[in-house]
Amino acid sequence: MFQSHCILGAPGYSYSDERRFALAFLNNLLGGPVMNSRLSLALRERNGLTYNIESNYTAYSDTGLFTIYFGTDKKLLEKAFTILEKELNRVRNEKLGKFQLQTAKKQLIGQLAIGQESRLSQMLAMGKSFLVMDHYISIEEILPRIEAITSEKLLETANDILSRRN
Repeated sequence: MFQSHCILGAPGYSYSDERRFALAFLNNLLGGPVMNSRLSLALRERNGLTYNIESNYTAYSDTGLFTIYFGTDKKLLEKAFTILEKELNRVRNEKLGKFQLQTAKKQLIGQLAIGQESRLSQMLAMGKSFLVMDHYISIEEILPRIEAITSEKLLETANDILSRRN
């Protein structure tokens, strides 16, 4: 019993809420499936506090769920929480620069393109889309929504979802 497993969560946006695209973008920036996510860099790479840290966003028909998970040594838990809070404050208070925003968009779009290579992933996405929204949203429809995300929209989303009250 040397390790603490921590999960923090907040309500997210539903599958029919257009703000879900900004939240998916924020999720990818913070703790998505890549090693250069903000939380991975801050807690794992710079400070060696955790082996695994990730964030997840799942949209449902009537609501959504945003979570952050990490595991760390019990004696490092307080330090890990302090750094996590600092990173969450950064995304709530500091706008991304143009270069950072474009780089993050390219990364997310690249991940979506790789996901399209799997027929199983495509079929699951189509099925979920039809079940929840009664129509399929193609990648061609998703890309302009990602491109339309601004630094201001990202700040607004971060303050809505990652507020202390949540």
